[in-house]
Amino acid sequence: MNISLSTLKENPIKYFELAKTTDVVVTRRGKRLGRIISEEKATMSEKQRAIEALIGSVAFPAEYNDPVYDPDYEILREAAYRDRGLL
Repeated sequence: MNISLSTLKENPIKYFELAKTTDVVVTRRGKRLGRIISEEKATMSEKQRAIEALIGSVAFPAEYNDPVYDPDYEILREAAYRDRGLL
């Protein structure tokens, strides 16, 4: 939902309540200024950013970039070979 800044100033409580169910985009002279979102969505976004930052900071071995390599499959295959006495 888009509303003008002047409309928001007239009745801010109404639009903060509305933001609990839908995003409210605030505009001035037809240009977007910002967005009002619920606290739950804001918290989720913060968690997502934290998780993405954490995942982005992990250095994976080069073999993980190989689409054919599956570490779980390799572990299971090795265990199966050991069970058969092949390793």
